[in-house]
Amino acid sequence: MEKKVFILWLLTISFWGVSPIFEKVALRSVEPFTALFIRTGICFAIMAFTFPFLVPDGFSTLTGLSLKEYTFLALSGIVGGFLGMLTYFALLRIKSASKIVPLTATYPLVATFLGILFLKESLTLEKILGAILVTSGIVLLFKS
Repeated sequence: MEKKVFILWLLTISFWGVSPIFEKVALRSVEPFTALFIRTGICFAIMAFTFPFLVPDGFSTLTGLSLKEYTFLALSGIVGGFLGMLTYFALLRIKSASKIVPLTATYPLVATFLGILFLKESLTLEKILGAILVTSGIVLLFKS
C-alpha cells in the first residue's frame, strides 16, 4: 500500500471511529434531528470557510458543474447525508455504538449490489466472498 494511501486510510478510520463515540454521548440528551442539524451546520460552516483555500478555483468551480452533476450530488446529500445520518443517529440513540456502528457499516453490500445492477459493474468471486463474510458478521452481531 502506498504511504499516502495508508496515512489517509488511518486518518479516515480514526475520524470515523471516534465520531460515533462523540455522537453517542451527545444523543443521550439530544434528539437525532437536532443533533444532525448541529453537526451538519458546523460542517457546512467549516467547509464554506475552507473551500476557497482547498479548491484551486474556489467558488468559481461550482458554476462549471452540469445540472446532472448537481442532481446526483444533491440526491447523495439527501439520501446519505440527511436520511442516512438521521436514521443512523436514531439507531445510535437507542442502541450501543459497538453494535450499531458495525451493523450500519455494512452499507457496502447495498452499494455493491446496486453498482452491479445499475452501473453494470462486474460480479467477481472476491465480491461474492466479501459479501458472504459481511453477511456472516451481521448474523454474529445480531446474535450478540
